[in-house]
Amino acid sequence: MKKLTSLLLALGLTCLAPIAHSTEAKIGVIDMRTIVSNSPQAKAAMEKLKNEFKAREDKIMAQEKSVKEKAEKLQRNSAVMSEAEKSKLEKEVMAGQRELQRLQNEYREDAAMRQQEEMKKVIDRVTAAIDEIAKKDKYDLIFVREAAPYASKQMDITDKVLKATAPSA
Repeated sequence: MKKLTSLLLALGLTCLAPIAHSTEAKIGVIDMRTIVSNSPQAKAAMEKLKNEFKAREDKIMAQEKSVKEKAEKLQRNSAVMSEAEKSKLEKEVMAGQRELQRLQNEYREDAAMRQQEEMKKVIDRVTAAIDEIAKKDKYDLIFVREAAPYASKQMDITDKVLKATAPSA
């Protein structure tokens, strides 16, 4: 029993030793959502993507309109159309719907991939700014707000990061 008590005491003192010798840690907190949504690079990336995919959006809209018009024509005139005309128009509607589906799927996939590429660039720049601030201001630890259930306003360095990511004028 005496050995067990001695062992626990030694273990407890060993665990407390680093705390007694350490200095106060400097901790910061950032709101990554705010940084990404308010950074000029993210806004520019979104505008770039919007412009890049505008022509494809227009093509999809035109295809939707064409399919809708053909489907309405088929519904409206099917009673007075010959079987051959009706069959031909039904095939055109189905082919148009398949083409529309294909265009939409390709658009979604390509847009998601490009958005990830552009956001990676933004995140890389934000990460570099965070590293720079951490080194310059001697932060020991920087948390993302979502990982810290509570943090005082004094610990929030979101504005510093936003300023560091802003293009130099």
